[in-house]
Amino acid sequence: MTDAEAALKHDLLHAYHILDADGQASGIAGHLTARLPGADRFWSHRWGVGFDEVRAEGLIEADFDLRTLRGEGRVNPTLHIHTRIYRARPDVACIIHTHGKAGVALGCAGMTLEPITQTGAIFADDIALFDEFHGIVLDTAEGDAIAAALGPRRGLLLKNHGALVVGANVAEACIGMTVLEWAADVQLRAAAAGPLQRLDPQAAAQSRRFLLDPANLGLRWDFLKRKIGRSRQFLGATS
Repeated sequence: MTDAEAALKHDLLHAYHILDADGQASGIAGHLTARLPGADRFWSHRWGVGFDEVRAEGLIEADFDLRTLRGEGRVNPTLHIHTRIYRARPDVACIIHTHGKAGVALGCAGMTLEPITQTGAIFADDIALFDEFHGIVLDTAEGDAIAAALGPRRGLLLKNHGALVVGANVAEACIGMTVLEWAADVQLRAAAAGPLQRLDPQAAAQSRRFLLDPANLGLRWDFLKRKIGRSRQFLGATS
């Protein structure tokens, strides 16, 4: 295993547990994948295992036909959601799909995320609603439809289903998913109280640039890893 693969698996393992602590584990239904830039294979967890149960030795490398290349067991059979995005988006190195309550509720209401908070501004003009549901994604055609709906964006709400976030690395995608779930919850509460007040577009763009700056993302990612390491000691309090 190369140093780059080891680093990728290290971050991926932490992402599972950060999202579990964030309430987005989805039983055995949620999934994360990550790949080295441009690779035609990816790492994920074994089908049937919950986020809180994932350990480094249980990660599986699979190809875009979902065949196991390294590790034991098989990956989630719905991962053509991921493989088709990877094929369409060479810039994407991590994909996260969860069923957090707020994200699901927003999609069920036929809404997308609006730029109404400073933190949620990372998705300003960068998220869409996939306004279809055809059942469990078990083939490449549905994966292609989801990839087309995502387009060049970083986020997608799947109506009647869940949320999806992509990133250039694990840190970017994981932080994005925690922000999406938080911002969706705030939006639902705000909408119940009265009309939504959108951020000024220039202010939203300025906030987005600052929050997505790699240095600032790195600081936030290191914090999240330290925090989860303190509560799940097998991970270690990573600096």
